[in-house]
Amino acid sequence: MTNSNKTILVIGGTGMLGKPVAQQLKADGFNVRMLARNPEKAQKLLGAGYEIVKGDVGNAAALKEAMTGVDGVHISLKGGPTEADFERMDHLATRDIAKSAKEMNVGRVTILSAYAVSAEKADTPESRSKFKGEQALQSSGVPYTIFRASWFMEALPLFVQGKSMSLIGNQVHPLHWIAAEDYARMVSKSYQTDETLNKELYVFGPEAYTMGEAMKIYADYAGVKVAPISTRMLAVLGALTFNAEWKGMAVLMKHYENWGEDGSPDKANRLLDAPRITLKEWCEENRKLR
Repeated sequence: MTNSNKTILVIGGTGMLGKPVAQQLKADGFNVRMLARNPEKAQKLLGAGYEIVKGDVGNAAALKEAMTGVDGVHISLKGGPTEADFERMDHLATRDIAKSAKEMNVGRVTILSAYAVSAEKADTPESRSKFKGEQALQSSGVPYTIFRASWFMEALPLFVQGKSMSLIGNQVHPLHWIAAEDYARMVSKSYQTDETLNKELYVFGPEAYTMGEAMKIYADYAGVKVAPISTRMLAVLGALTFNAEWKGMAVLMKHYENWGEDGSPDKANRLLDAPRITLKEWCEENRKLR
């Protein structure tokens, strides 16, 4: 079966990491269907050539409608900042999507997870919910591929406020930063081979930098300065200002103080071709697009 005869449903396809996957699938000839709460907004963001079904992950009827006749489902959801939101999106929504996919005889489900997700590392609301979501998918009976990705280069601008870039916590672990473009290419390629079925694939970029080193590289391109702040201080500021996002970020970055990369990308690189885009190349391209 050629790509043009396959339809892939992308859930979370208007997000920072879901949109590149949808675009790559379309570029590779797949028919791409989207589940969106606001179809008009999604159409405007993505442009022509996408089939859009109105609904969200909390609506079982909408899920089944969106899955009718599809060959695969890609999940790119983001929970938080509260524990209830992580549980709803990263665990329960994944569970319900997997259950519906099994009932609808979908050929496979792919999902974006993170490298620091395991029973041992389930020490935050996000990591616990992602781990439970992975378990629900694995036990659903539907063929799956889990992408345990390292930090994305696209996350770097999110740490910038004005002329300052916040380096949160004591981030000593080397990380293989990956561009969303490379990741999207790997996801699309996974739908073109059965060798990726029922596998957990670690997706790491071509170079390793600590978070501080990566921020310094990006800051030089963006014309900002890196400003360190401890996770404790950010948590205190979040509590004093009732800012749930700051409090959640303090918990997240404390998690990454503890856990570095310990999986191997060899399997993903062999099956899907290794990521190629370096951080400096990404920064240069990002500067051109600004």
